[in-house]
Amino acid sequence: MDQRKYPRIRVQGMSIDVSDGIGCCSGAVADVSRNGLCLAEMALRFGKKIDKYTVVATSGPHHFKFQVKPRWERVGRWNKKIGVEIDDAPWQWTAYVISLEERQPA
Repeated sequence: MDQRKYPRIRVQGMSIDVSDGIGCCSGAVADVSRNGLCLAEMALRFGKKIDKYTVVATSGPHHFKFQVKPRWERVGRWNKKIGVEIDDAPWQWTAYVISLEERQPA
């Protein structure tokens, strides 16, 4: 059962740069919500035993920077996905996601 407060919205073309305070990694964003996102195509070595990351997400002219906490991880053969929760989402992020929600089919 999905217990999310806000729905996930699949996105294309959103890239991310993530730092765990030790190293950094680039990847893609698979989906977003008002309080989180799914980091995709992440290096397998990234984020070992770290409880907070800094993320810069870019989609066209939009750039968002925030702190996130990892909630889950799915390891594949060549890379992994990490589900993260945004600590304190800036209002610009919330407005951006609401604009995406409004474009979703009913």
